[in-house]
Parts: sequence; C-alpha cells; structure tokens
Amino acid sequence: MSDISRRIDDRLNQIFKFKREGEWYREGICPQCSKKECYTHAINPRIVKCGRLNKCGYEEHVKDICEDLFKDWSKEFPKTDINPHAAADAYLKHGRGFDLAALKDRYTQETFSNEKKYPGLYTGTVRFKIAEGVYWERFIDRPERFGRQKANFIGKYEGLAWSLLDLDSLCKVQSIWISEGIFNSIALVQSGQPAIASMSTSNYPTQLLKQIEDRCHELKIDKPRLIWAFDNDKAGKDATKKFHIRALQQKFSSSAALPPHQVKGRNFDWNDLFLHDLLHSEERAKYRHYGELLIAETAEQAGLLIYNFKEGRTKTFFFNHNFRLYWFNLDYDKYVRRMNQIEEDPSFDDMLDQQKREQALRDCAAVTEICNAQIEPLYFERNEVTGESWYYFNMQSQWAEKKTQFTASEIGSRSKFKDATMQIMAGAMWTGTDQQLEFFIKRKTERLKEVKTTDFIGYSSEHQTYIFPQHAVHNGQIIAINEHDYFKIKRLELKSLAKSPVITINPKKEFKPTWWKDFYRVRGSKGLITLAWWTGSYFAEQIRSLHSSYPFIEIVGEAGAGKSRLIEFLWKLSGRKDYEGFDANKATSVAVYRNFAQISNLPVVLIEGDRNDQQGNSVKQAKFSWDELKDAFNGRAIRSKGVKNAGNETYEPPFRGAIMISQNTSIAASEAILTRTLHLFFDRKGQSLETKRIVDTLDRMELEDTCTYMTHCLRKENEILQTYQDRLKSIEDQYHSAGITHTRIALCHAQLAALVEALAEHVLDGVLDYEEVAKAQDMLMEMAQARVDQLNGDCKEVEQFWEAFEYLQSGRSPQFSLNHHDQDAQTVAINLNEIYKVAAQYYQKLPDITLIKDLLKTSQKYKFIETNRAVSSNRYPADAGKNVDADNEASDRRRTVKCWIFTNPNLIQAKGK
Repeated sequence: MSDISRRIDDRLNQIFKFKREGEWYREGICPQCSKKECYTHAINPRIVKCGRLNKCGYEEHVKDICEDLFKDWSKEFPKTDINPHAAADAYLKHGRGFDLAALKDRYTQETFSNEKKYPGLYTGTVRFKIAEGVYWERFIDRPERFGRQKANFIGKYEGLAWSLLDLDSLCKVQSIWISEGIFNSIALVQSGQPAIASMSTSNYPTQLLKQIEDRCHELKIDKPRLIWAFDNDKAGKDATKKFHIRALQQKFSSSAALPPHQVKGRNFDWNDLFLHDLLHSEERAKYRHYGELLIAETAEQAGLLIYNFKEGRTKTFFFNHNFRLYWFNLDYDKYVRRMNQIEEDPSFDDMLDQQKREQALRDCAAVTEICNAQIEPLYFERNEVTGESWYYFNMQSQWAEKKTQFTASEIGSRSKFKDATMQIMAGAMWTGTDQQLEFFIKRKTERLKEVKTTDFIGYSSEHQTYIFPQHAVHNGQIIAINEHDYFKIKRLELKSLAKSPVITINPKKEFKPTWWKDFYRVRGSKGLITLAWWTGSYFAEQIRSLHSSYPFIEIVGEAGAGKSRLIEFLWKLSGRKDYEGFDANKATSVAVYRNFAQISNLPVVLIEGDRNDQQGNSVKQAKFSWDELKDAFNGRAIRSKGVKNAGNETYEPPFRGAIMISQNTSIAASEAILTRTLHLFFDRKGQSLETKRIVDTLDRMELEDTCTYMTHCLRKENEILQTYQDRLKSIEDQYHSAGITHTRIALCHAQLAALVEALAEHVLDGVLDYEEVAKAQDMLMEMAQARVDQLNGDCKEVEQFWEAFEYLQSGRSPQFSLNHHDQDAQTVAINLNEIYKVAAQYYQKLPDITLIKDLLKTSQKYKFIETNRAVSSNRYPADAGKNVDADNEASDRRRTVKCWIFTNPNLIQAKGK
C-alpha cells in the first residue's frame, strides 16, 4: 500500500469507523443519516455510499472526503532520480482516477511560475504535448492560489487537438467524442469511447479533422461520426450547437452528447462521471440523448426524441427546448387509428416500419408551449427560527436569466405563479393550465435538496464558516459562491438570507500593508489599539467561546479629531465602503436591533446622536440607553420578540458582533458598562497640512485593495487565535501585578494587548515595529489604570456639577441654602431646577441637565441614594424675595420640594476625624 493509499485508508476509518469484511468496508457511520450503513471497497476505495438509498442516498467520492490530501502533490510526492514525475503520477492516478499504463510517455512533470502576475508563487504541473512547441499544463499544487487560472498554454493551439489515440485508430472507429479538456478525453477513452480534446470551446479542431478526412479517403472508409461533448454550461452548449452545424457543412456526420446538469447537487464533467463510475456504455446512451435534445431543431422533434427514449412509457410530459417550456401529449387512440391508416395506405409502402411509426407519432402528438421561459427549481431553503420557507428557482429565457425565491403559495396557484413570473422577468408568462402547473411542480420539487441558511452576514459558529455575499471562508479557505447562489463546503450547502450589509473580500490580490506607516504616522498608538480591537471583532464569537466576553470600545474626542475618517477607513479594510455607523437615537427600536442582529464577527458602530432638536431645544429623553448593551458583552440576546405563529415561541437572537461607540463626549453609563468599555480619547494635536494629505491618500485607496486586510486576517484565523490565547494569561497576570485588580477591567485591556501581539505576528509582520507594539501595550496599561481611577471617583461632568454646587452653597445663610436638609444631616437634598437657576444667576456653567440626571446616579463623592423624594422645606434658594418675606412673617412658611438625595460627605469626613 502506497503512502497516499494508507493515509486515505486511515482517514476513511477515522471518519466512518468501518468494519472490514473481506475486500469491503461495511457498517460505516453515515454523516448524513447517522446510521451504520456506509460501505466502500477496502483495497481500492473510490466512492463511499449509504445503503439506505431511498431514505438517505448519501454518496461521496474519496477525493472529496479527503480533500486536504489532494492539495499539494509536489510536497506529498517529491521528485526522485528514479521517478522525476512522482507528483504527476500520483495526481493522475489518485486525483483523476486514470490507469497510468495507458498514459506512459504522454506527459511530464514541470513547474509553472509568473513573477509578473503571481509574484512569489509557483506550482508543479502535469504537462501534455499538443504539437511541436505547443503544450498544455495543469496546476497541481493548491491551484486556488492562482484565482480562476487552473492551467496554462504554451504556444498557439488554434485548430489543433489532443488525443490518446493515433490517427489510424481515430479513423477506424464509428464515432469520436470531442471533449473540451484533456482529462475529459482520457476519461472517455479509458471508459471505452474514442475521444479527442479540442482544448477549449472556442477552438474548432480544423487540422485534426482535416487529417482524419484525408486519411479516411486514403483508407477508402467512411469518416467517423463526430459527437460534440462539451461541458453542460452556457459556453459548452453554445459551442456544441455552433460546431455541430459547422461539421454538417463540412460533410461530417455529426451529433452531440451532454453530461447531466447536476449529479448529487454538483456540476459534473466527463472526468467526474468517470470517477463516480457513471461513464459506462449504458450511461453514455443517456448522455447522447441529452446532446440530441440540445441540437434538436424544433420543439416537436425534441418531444419525439424524449418519447422514443422513454420507449413510449410516458404519453404526457413537459420538457425544455430553446429556453421555453413545452407540454407533450400523445392521443394514443388517435395514434392507433393513424397507424392502421398508414398500414392500409399504399403510398406508405416504401417506408420502413420505424418510419411509419415516426410518421404516426408526428401526426398524433401535440406539443404546446406552456411558458416562454425555462423554469428550474434549484433547492429548498427555510428560516428555522421563523418557519418561513422558499423554493429557489432559476428562470432563463432567450433574452434574460434570473434567480429568485418563490413561496409555497405562489407555486401552488396558477394565477399567483403567472403574476410572479411576470414580476420577476420582463416578458415571461406562464400560459399552462392548473393541472399542468401542478404536475410540473410536483415532479420538479420531489426530493428537492435543502440548503442550510443563516439570517445574518458574517460568522456562523454552528458551521464554523464566515458567510459574505460572494464568498465564504472556512478554516482559512475561501470558497466562491456557486452559480446557484449558495456555498458548497465539503458536505455542507449553506447561504445567507440577509441582503445587508454588503461586505466584499478579495481573495485574488495578495495582502500588502503598504499603508501602515502612513496610518501610524497620523493615528499613532491609539490607531494601533483601535485596529487591534477592530481585527479582534472578526473573531468575537471565537473569543467569547474562550472567555465569555469581548470588550466594547469608545472613541471620543474633539470635533475634527478624525474619528469618523478613522472608522470609515477601518470599514474599508473590512470590505464596506462609505459607511461609519448608525445613531441609535435617530432610529426606531426595530431598526436598532436589526442593526445588532444582522452581523456576526463584525463591529456595530454607534455614532453620536444630536442632543438638541432642530429648534435647539434639549432632547428630553434618549431613546437608547447604554445599559441595554450589558448582555451584548457576553454575546447574549439584547432583545426578544414573538415568533409569528400560533404558539408561544419567542426569538432571542444572540449578539454575535462587537460594539464600538463614537461620539464627542464620554458615555454616561453605569459602572457595569464602564468596566466593559475601553476608552480612547482623540484630539487635534499634531494635525497639520501634511497629516491631512496623508489621511486623504488613505481615504482614496480602492476597496479592492483595502479589503485584502480582512481577507488575510480570516485566512490566518487559527494562527491569530492561537497567539491571542497563548499571550493572554501572562498579560493578564501583568495587569494584576501592576495593581489593576478589577478583574473585568484587567481582562478587557489584556485581551486588546494580546490582540496587538497577534496583529504584529501574523498580520502586520515585517512592518509593525517592536517599539510601536511596546508603546501600545504601555498605553493600554495606562487606560486600564485610568478606568479604575475613574470608577473610584467621579467623571468630569459630575465633578463640575459638585464644584459649582459647593461654590454656590459657600457663604449662604441657612435660609438661602441650596440644601433642603440641615447642614448636620446625614444626607443632602437638592432640587436640580433650583441649582440650575441659581447657577445661571451667578454665571456658572453646568453640564446639560438631561445628561447630568444620568451621571449623578453614578456619583461617588456625594453618593446617590434616591430621586424625587418629597421634602418639606422653608427655603427658597432661587427666590430671594420669598426668603425675605418668610423671614418677616411670624409663622414658618413651608413647602414641599421634590429632591435628589445624596450622602453628606462633609459629615462623613467630620466623623472620620
């Protein structure tokens, strides 16, 4: 057993846990139905199948199961002096399933590189000679690195073709299948069907066909029939029709063959069918039938082809022809009568029995157009949370193509289906009957595959996959969306139902952080910390699974300090253009929580809302409270809503992203929120014309260049998370050793410090200096200490308020006191409106009263007790006249005042002394 065979054997037993019975593996655990029904050949495994054909039907090729073993052939099978083509041999044998004996001396192993187009990249290739100086080579080492290019031509191949058979062999066969690629041609020949490769759908093999024609003339034999056998895609089908007509014009007998559109949910070419043992003669007859339907000149001709292929077992059926849907119906009684007439009519005596039958069928079969577009259900999709479901269809006409969802009610009613088709595609119309629609939908949707869905953009922890509009990322591998708008990830078929936000990643361009020095020049350590937090948000779900939390961050500072441009640039690094964030105070509650629920492993940026209305009046109450974010820190739900059904179910989507707050002033929130939040203050220091131009240059970078940042980070997912996890414990120990013993504050800042190191090691390696990392680490330590100090004291707005209060209170007689309690009382009772009125009289500036009402509840020096307590008082601090009148009156003039109650720090200090 070779090394690769041994590794395949180990992998299969690890996944399926087979039991060996002679030359077979049996009782393997099916990954689809979990029953012990999987089996495969033990000595030469090719396909693993589930024995429950009707209830499960799982079937997968070993090449797909052990995909990672078929990636880097040159590394796994290095060249030796004895075998310089070791990697090419292994690739053709194990990757393509070919018998190498028949290919001896027909290929070589070479190396491809193109420093201009793919700098620093190279790959081993399997090279075939087409003609003197003309070659074709297939990349065999991680070809996805080269984008859409999987192969390379050397020399001009126009008019040429490649074949495993010599010229005389080709001339003496009944038919030659002309495939697009060399591997397809080899697969056909090794299945018993002579074939050649035209190398592309744009190349008509003029030279080889001329040689065949001349040689057949020399041998005095009929030319072989040409069977055009290109892939089942638009380019292949268009070329088949065009080359078929051209071959007929050149006096060749011509027809076509077409591989099935899909097998097990995938588009197969001839080599794929060969690997799955679906290229034997019985199957090839079916593919010939598909090809004949493709080149049929009329719908009537196509209908008769189908009827004859099914040997008359079906008298009524639907079929597609030239992007239109037709209905075939044979009146069998009329057909019998017509056959009797033909048998009795002497004018038909010269016809063969088969010709008479064909004539009767043409006379008695009715072909009717029921839709002027081709309609194909692709798959079923469901939102498991809400219970909503859709059928995903492809509609194609001669003038347009659309993919769209249909609801069950739309496909269940002729009138609704007709309206839906007209809305989806201009000019498309269903003209069939109710019975024809019911028959069509029933046949087309039976055993229709189901694609798993998410209702957000970003990381799905359930599937360990990032899902974006055009790409998915799984274990660092980028998968492009397929032609049917979903992602095929091994055995998983997945898509997102979300339409926004639109996030772009670019796997074609290499990540080059040429912008870093300019970025650091204008942003400094604060920019590095912000970038590290932003990068960590790409892995927020994974980090929360490790430590149950991911910190918030607030970016505050002076107007014009560059906060908005910084955030917009970070969004461009993440593939989102011309976006900063949203103002929760300007949005409805539904819009707010949809913004939180529509992403995963991406930031949610809350930007500052206006505190004043259009007339400049203070907003009485904000719609959104920072304390509502508390549960988002741990990734728990921050909103619950009822599911629209007859039950009592609720929908509580977990928060899957990360929260950034950007505004001019620090957030006014409880201690619980402040300990969860990192604080960065930006000012205008250091700004100049030079720094402005640097920022302008950064802003002008194209999205296709900047989005390579996130693309690179997601490819490095495992490495970044591993470094983060390795460094976090030691960094957290350092914070506690430095006296920052508040566990949550220490953890939040240590997480950012670990992410800075992961960033330096795996993302900005080579451009981020050690000194820059050290400065950022020192700043994070200072930020943590500042947060601890803040929680032990009051914020600047509260300090400003109490300083003004103490100034205004000093020197006042008891009857003018702002405090409605006695000076030696345990508590202080104040009325905010009175204080603001007195402050205005004495030209003292106080914070906005709406803001201070929230902040005073966190007051430390004067500890908050309660609000709106009714206090009986004889003091009128804001109205001197009333105090004078009260002093002159014999009786005590009292009133009830609604007061805020705080502890009296002066009394506490006196007792302490």
